[in-house]
Amino acid sequence: MVSTQDIKLTLAATGLKQPLHVKVRQILRDQILNDFKHGQRFYTERELMQKLAVSQATVRRAVQDLVGEGYLLTDPRKGFFVQRHQEVRYVGLVTPVRKDHLETEYIEICRRHNYVLNVHAFHESETADDIMRLIKCKPSEERIIMTGLTVELTLELGSRMQSAGYQHIVVGAKLAGFTGGSLSLDHEGEVDQILDYLTGLGHERICFIVNEPRNLMITSLRAETVKEKLRQRNLSKSQLIYCDTRNWGNSFEAAYKKAHEVMQMKPAPTAIVPLSGIGAWAVLRYAIEHDIKIPQQLSVICFDPMVNTDILPIPLTELMFLKEEMSERAIKLLWSDEASSANELFTPQLLVRESTAAPSSK
Repeated sequence: MVSTQDIKLTLAATGLKQPLHVKVRQILRDQILNDFKHGQRFYTERELMQKLAVSQATVRRAVQDLVGEGYLLTDPRKGFFVQRHQEVRYVGLVTPVRKDHLETEYIEICRRHNYVLNVHAFHESETADDIMRLIKCKPSEERIIMTGLTVELTLELGSRMQSAGYQHIVVGAKLAGFTGGSLSLDHEGEVDQILDYLTGLGHERICFIVNEPRNLMITSLRAETVKEKLRQRNLSKSQLIYCDTRNWGNSFEAAYKKAHEVMQMKPAPTAIVPLSGIGAWAVLRYAIEHDIKIPQQLSVICFDPMVNTDILPIPLTELMFLKEEMSERAIKLLWSDEASSANELFTPQLLVRESTAAPSSK
C-alpha cells in the first residue's frame, strides 16, 4: 500500500527538471517538517533514488546536507533518523544597522511566542558573505527575516539562504525572483489612498519626493507604483521627483534640499508626499523655517508611521499600521508550512491630521 508520504514525494519529484541536489534537499526538508516525527526512520538512499528518479550522487549530497543542517541523524547500521528538536527556535533578523531600533518590536513578540531573536545587523561595507557568516545556528534551528535591504542584496541573500537550507522571508515588499515568502506592504493601496484623499480635496499639483536611495526595495517599488498611478489617473500636473540619495546616505537632508527646489517651481506644488516618513519630517521643517503655512499653502503627508508624528508642531497626516502587528504576522509566517511560498499583503490606513487641507488656490 502506498503511503501519503510516498504520494507526496512522487508528485514532488515530477517537478524536478534535472537531478539537482538543492531541489532534492528542499523536497526532503519539506517532507521532514510536514510528515515525520522526531526519531522516525527516514528513507534509505536507494528508496530516494527510486522515488525521485535521480542519481545516487545527487541523493547522497542532499542527504549529507540535511545531516549537516541538523534535520537528520545518521546511524551506519540502521540508516537515517529524523531530528525535530523543538527546545529552542531562533528568529534571525537581517537588517542594516539602523537608528529606529526595529528589533525591539521583534524581541517582545519572540519572547511572547518562546522564540529567541538573533539580530544580524550589518554595516555599509559588509557583503552577502559577511552577512551569512553572522548566522551561527543550523537551518533546523533558525529561520530568517530580511528587511530594509536593497533589491540586489535581497535577491542575492535569498539565493544564498536557499542554498544553505534556511527558511526565509522578506518583510516590506514582494520581489520577483525572490526565493522565499513575503509579507508586503500594499503599495497600490497606499498610493490609491493618498491620491484619492488629495484629489478629493482638490489638489492637482502633487509632488512625490523619492528621498530614499532608489535601490532600496520598498523605495523602488513605491516609486514605480506612484509613477504608474499618476499615469493611470492622467494627473499631468503631478510628478515624481528623485533626490538620487546614495545608499546609506542622509534621506532627511535629501528631502529638505529637494523641498527647497520644488517650492521654487512656478507654479509650486500644493501638496508634497515624500516616500518615507523621515522625508515628511524634513519637508515640515523646511516649511516652518521658510514661513510656508501648513496646510494653507502646502499639504504634507507622511508615507510611514513615525513615532511622535501626532505631537509635532503640526501633526502629520500619515499612512498608519501597527509595526508590532506586522512583526507578529511576519514571525508567524516564518514558522508556518507556507514560509517558502506565501505572499501576504499588509494594507496601511490613512490617518488624517492637521498637515493636510484643500488647496487655497489651484
